[in-house]
Amino acid sequence: MARLIQGILGGISGKIGNVVGSSWKGIAIIKSKPLSVANPRTSGQIAQREKMSAVVAFAKVILASVIKPLWDRFAQQQSGYNAFVSENIDLFTEVLPNPLGALVISKGKMTAVTPSGLSGNAATDIATVTYPTNLPDSLALGTDIAYVVIVTHGPDTITAGSNSATRATGTIDIQLPADTVDGVDAEVYLAFRRADGTVVSNTGYLNGSV
Repeated sequence: MARLIQGILGGISGKIGNVVGSSWKGIAIIKSKPLSVANPRTSGQIAQREKMSAVVAFAKVILASVIKPLWDRFAQQQSGYNAFVSENIDLFTEVLPNPLGALVISKGKMTAVTPSGLSGNAATDIATVTYPTNLPDSLALGTDIAYVVIVTHGPDTITAGSNSATRATGTIDIQLPADTVDGVDAEVYLAFRRADGTVVSNTGYLNGSV
């Protein structure tokens, strides 16, 4: 039996036919139970599942270090994780986004800053990303915290982090997996977040080697 909440125009608790009412984050929602599908493995369905699997695998690697601080506060009626997946899923026709430069690790009001350089130390497997220290717009501050995602190739690895480097420092060091720094191609994604978390930047991108 279903129950109407707050009158006929309110939410529904319970089930009516194939419609289920519930609440998510204080929002009244209804969902339909899935109907029987004659062919659950059409080419379109398979392609969409493959996209979802790929973007989810990528998102899990950068969830705590990048997605949560850059997306959670600004996602509307969904988690930051879901917002990231929704923004990027159509890029994941393969394991990595395609085109690589289109990946969005941050989406905000501050102007994107393109990294100016990438270098690596083979002895320590530390990658150093450099970027301009000038303020690209009126919202940017020297104290904005830098966030970086680095994708290396051969084999493919995904590394993300923020070590409290700020816009004013002009560099951020990221520890890569062992034996990664070997002159291989790499993609760098850079974003900034206001120290109090109220504003984030769009995504800057650089293709380089490390």
